[in-house]
Amino acid sequence: VFPDYIVDIMGFTGRQGKVPRRIIHFASGETMEEYSTDEEDEPVKKDVTPVDPAKLTWGPFIWFQMWRMATSTVSVCDYLGERLASLFGINAPKYQYAIDEYYRIKKEVNPLSHAWTENLKT
Repeated sequence: VFPDYIVDIMGFTGRQGKVPRRIIHFASGETMEEYSTDEEDEPVKKDVTPVDPAKLTWGPFIWFQMWRMATSTVSVCDYLGERLASLFGINAPKYQYAIDEYYRIKKEVNPLSHAWTENLKT
């Protein structure tokens, strides 16, 4: 029905004449060829063009500088916030001691309950 397509054993289709992007080998010995789509073949076009601040008029120049200062300030605050949280230990879980205690008790109880059930069987 589709002469320009081939179907492999697993039912995946690929274009004839195109080189597969990668070949996946399964533990069972089967292989699957993965082809890139037309959307992946096209390079991504950026709509953003670089701006030369020296060529801007006063309104856009002030807006550009305010935007640049705001994004820089947010980046610096984010970095300093992470460092201060790490320094004061705020990034650790609040109730980690309770979680550790739960797992310690669970580990101690499981061998006893397992031994108790083994004694019932004999």
